[in-house]
Amino acid sequence: MNSARTSFSDAIAAPRQALLQHGLYARLRTVEDMRLFMEHHIFAVWDFMSLLKALQGHLTCVQPPWIPTGNARTRRLVNEIVLGEESDITPDGRTVSHFELYLQAMEEAGANTGQALAFVERLGGSSDVESALAAIEVPDFVVAFVRHTFQVIHGGKPHEIASAFTYGREDLIPDMFGELVAQLQRDFPGRFDTFRYYLDRHIELDGDEHGELGREMVELLCDGSATRQNEARAAAVAALEARLSLWDGIAAQIATHGG
Repeated sequence: MNSARTSFSDAIAAPRQALLQHGLYARLRTVEDMRLFMEHHIFAVWDFMSLLKALQGHLTCVQPPWIPTGNARTRRLVNEIVLGEESDITPDGRTVSHFELYLQAMEEAGANTGQALAFVERLGGSSDVESALAAIEVPDFVVAFVRHTFQVIHGGKPHEIASAFTYGREDLIPDMFGELVAQLQRDFPGRFDTFRYYLDRHIELDGDEHGELGREMVELLCDGSATRQNEARAAAVAALEARLSLWDGIAAQIATHGG
C-alpha cells in the first residue's frame, strides 16, 4: 500500500470500525425492523447516485457541445462506476439502476416506498432537494445525511467528492453490507431475496472493481498535493461520521417502534 493510501486508512480507521460494529445490525431482528431500515436507507441509496453523478459532471463532459474534459483515465474510472450503478443487469437480464433495484426490494419486502417515490416525483417537478425532503416529512437524521452529501456536492472540489464517494461509500460498503447479508441468510431466509441480490451486487462490484477504481481516482485528483490530500481525508472522515449519525437515527427509530 502506498503512503497516500496508508494515510487515508489511518484517518478513517476509527469511524469505519465504529460503523462496522454499530449496534444497528443487532436491532434488525424482525421483518418490520428490516422494512423500517429500508424505508430510511433508500435515501442514502438515492444520494449515493447524486454524489456519483456530480463526480461524473466534474470529470467528464455531460452537456453538448462535447469537448474532451479532464484526464482520460479519470473519465474512464468514473464512467465505469456509473455504468454499474446506473445501468446494472438483474439476474433475469433486465437493466436497472441500483436505486430502482432497491425500490423493487422494498416492494418485495412489504416496505413502504411512498416517501421515496413522492420525493423523486417532486424532484422531477423542479423542486429543490431541501424542499422535497421537507414536503415528505422524513426524519431529521435523514435530512441531515442528505444535506451533508449535497454540501460536499455544492463545494465543487472533485477530490473531496471523489473521497467522500470512495472512502465514505464504496470502500465501506462490502464490509458493512456483508454483515447485513449474513443476518438476512440467518434470520430471514427467502424473505428478502431482491434485497440480498442488491447487497450481494454491491459487495461484488465495490469489493472487486469500484472500490479500487475509486481509490485510484482519488489519487489522480489529489495529484500529489498535500493540501488536496488533507482535504480529501477530511471529506472521507466527515462522510463516515454522517453515516454514523444516520445509523444512530435508524437504530433509535427501530427501538422506538419496539424492534
